Amino acid sequence: CVETQQTMNKDNHRDSLILELRRKYKQEQSAVPVRERKGFKERILYGGLCTIMLPAYMQDMEQKDRLAKYRNLLHPDVAVTDGNADATFTFSSVGGAAGSENPEQRMEKLRADMRKVWKQAVFYDKGTVMAGEIPVPWMDCRTFCLDTSLYCLLFLFAVQGRLILGNFHCRFPEYDRWKPVALGVLETIEEGGGHERLSDQDRTV
Repeated sequence: CVETQQTMNKDNHRDSLILELRRKYKQEQSAVPVRERKGFKERILYGGLCTIMLPAYMQDMEQKDRLAKYRNLLHPDVAVTDGNADATFTFSSVGGAAGSENPEQRMEKLRADMRKVWKQAVFYDKGTVMAGEIPVPWMDCRTFCLDTSLYCLLFLFAVQGRLILGNFHCRFPEYDRWKPVALGVLETIEEGGGHERLSDQDRTV
């Protein structure tokens, strides 16, 4: 019994050490801006309306897959996902940004509406990331579907008089790995771009 207890103590110490190393690694990674990391690619959205840096291995979801996965009438205009569709960024044009309502107010209204409709969802943080001079309000939550749950981070930004609603979602157990990445991605949004582009080509960094 003594030997068993000693073995358990060693295993617990080793697990704690591994968790601490992972935590430090995540902190170090999140401290590096996405634009300075390898493995990210600049994506052009809406024919040059804006750009954003996304993981280079992510690919555009085929239209038929988009229509099947997002069955409601508000299916996204663009969906960029990993090979298994476990982690996905989507983008939808939600109208003009004219009037007194700014993106932060629009996001607050969206959050309030979601809380009324998504009764089972668990709502977490909210905030605003600055992408240069573009404010990008965001909120995150946990949603439930059939036998699993998803982590969702929604964000909203205005470019050239147009409002774009973004949504990052992944399997909930992966949220702690993805949340700092998703927030870092928001900082890379650029209106237009500021350098020459050819149609919808990508620039890998």
